[in-house]
Amino acid sequence: MSQNVRRMGWLPTVTRICFVIGVFLQIAAVTGGALWWNGYLRMQVTQPNEVDVHGQANGGWFGGSQSQRRSPSACHPSLPTAIPVSSQEATSLPFRLASRRLHLYLKSVMTLQHIDSLTVGVVAPNGLIFERSYGYLRANETEEHGARTAPDTDSLYRIASISKMFCALELMVLKQKGVLGWDDPVDRFLTNFTYNNGDWRDHLYTNGDAFSASPQSPPPITLRQLASHMSGVGRDLPPILIKSWPKIDPVNISVEIRTKEAILKSISNLPLVVPQYSLPVYSNTGFALLGWTLTAAANTTSTYADLVHRDVFEPLNLSSSFNVTNHNAHRIVVPSTAPEMADMDGTDAMNSAGGQYSSLRDLETVMKTFLVPSRSDSLLSPYSMREWLRPLHPFSDDLTEIGAPWEIRKIIDSYGRPRRWYGKGGNLLVYQSKFNFSPEAGFGVVVLMSGQYQDSEAIGLRMVEIYQAAFDHHIAHVMTELYAGQWVSEDKKSEAVTTFLHGGLWVVKMVLNGTDIIKMLAGPVPVSQGFGLWSTGKEDEFRVGFGRGGVDGNCFPIVASLDPFYARDAPVDLVLFEGAAPERVMKVPSVGGELRRRGWSQQ
Repeated sequence: MSQNVRRMGWLPTVTRICFVIGVFLQIAAVTGGALWWNGYLRMQVTQPNEVDVHGQANGGWFGGSQSQRRSPSACHPSLPTAIPVSSQEATSLPFRLASRRLHLYLKSVMTLQHIDSLTVGVVAPNGLIFERSYGYLRANETEEHGARTAPDTDSLYRIASISKMFCALELMVLKQKGVLGWDDPVDRFLTNFTYNNGDWRDHLYTNGDAFSASPQSPPPITLRQLASHMSGVGRDLPPILIKSWPKIDPVNISVEIRTKEAILKSISNLPLVVPQYSLPVYSNTGFALLGWTLTAAANTTSTYADLVHRDVFEPLNLSSSFNVTNHNAHRIVVPSTAPEMADMDGTDAMNSAGGQYSSLRDLETVMKTFLVPSRSDSLLSPYSMREWLRPLHPFSDDLTEIGAPWEIRKIIDSYGRPRRWYGKGGNLLVYQSKFNFSPEAGFGVVVLMSGQYQDSEAIGLRMVEIYQAAFDHHIAHVMTELYAGQWVSEDKKSEAVTTFLHGGLWVVKMVLNGTDIIKMLAGPVPVSQGFGLWSTGKEDEFRVGFGRGGVDGNCFPIVASLDPFYARDAPVDLVLFEGAAPERVMKVPSVGGELRRRGWSQQ
């Protein structure tokens, strides 16, 4: 593209003016604010600071309501993630206090609940900063056997449905290799796969005639649907049949052995619970189907277990397994009740749904790659992780969401903001487990447990609650050290002041070549906290969010304001940092400016 075209030199002057005004008006319409351009172009019909009939103050360009500006954290700018915690920082007072609190809490849990064994860990981007084990490795044996030893970081627990997370990870690995796509239908790889697209009324009362007579091809069941419980496939097929219902008589309970053939036949015969993409239906059967589909897509004659060993366990050097062997038997955690569960074979029919054994060390290794996908040992690229960490179905409680296979929960941080925590839980009668992490919060937790106590979720949530403030304090310290301060150009014509406030980075002053940018863009209503400094996810690269949150505090106006104009071939909202403290430099490419931090000293 020529320089003339870039500068719109081919347009008549009047047309150019109209074009620019049109762009300004479009941005103003999107952001809900009146347009102010250096005080010359005024589009407001009411006076500045006048409250309209809805009780909302009129703002300037990119403006929102006055009430929104009194809650600057309602839409907070994104921060860099994957901030490591050094060994020195892990022994700082906030972390020491959190570790003490967590240890006391876990000791009380062990005394009050029916727990045979408990191993937990708190994982930072660079590894465990807290790990403890309680109880017994083999609680079914007595002291005489010399087996009443404690579990440790390498002890192997049945992780039940956390196996589904590994199945979804295998899906992402194959997708990244180009073997398959999220929305590939199952029958692309399992060519004889069919399912019943009818409804239960037809199935029960018309013998399925309406389904068989339907002229339309049924919508596909896809890999994405299976991984997110959105396929509509029943929970456990073939189903358990209680012949004495509503009375439950063990003599009258019929359970068909779940082989691959039996499961596929049941899917073909029974209608879906709900149509695809309507309501999540937790489905062990769906993950069994997903495991077979991935194995077929990989074009291997091996089993699903062999595939995961090849693509996940071996590259990450994990000790995880799908069965008890002579090599790992001494590390298997055995509960006091139903100890036979320790040896139960999930078989190829259900391994992908819940057949895996794993240790705290293995889950720590995996979690580190999830928190920092740019690591050299990560199986997934940062792009793949960003694609994977997405909610696919929000529930009406505004608290929980479903991903693939994430059980997402919004947890309030130290600043009162909800953060998404991506997790997966497991429950297999006498084995309970939880794997929870948040890239935004900068850490994750692992709970591995055996015994009759079922609520690993409660323990995991308590661990997050106890450590949240310590990590928030750590992030605040690092962000302040790297990006906060007064920045001044050599000729003193440009100056910026950045601060860490309400859990985010803010530009509270920005004068570029003598022009006060914040005053110019804010209009007559002051911006008390300045404009947000939004991390792009690339190292030391930010965009200044010249928009303000909407009337109800939403982020749409800010998103609409990003990348508005260019100068010197650079976006006007682009800010870069470089160098090591105390010689940090802020660069504003749109004015060719370089600003150095003044008066900074390490705290």
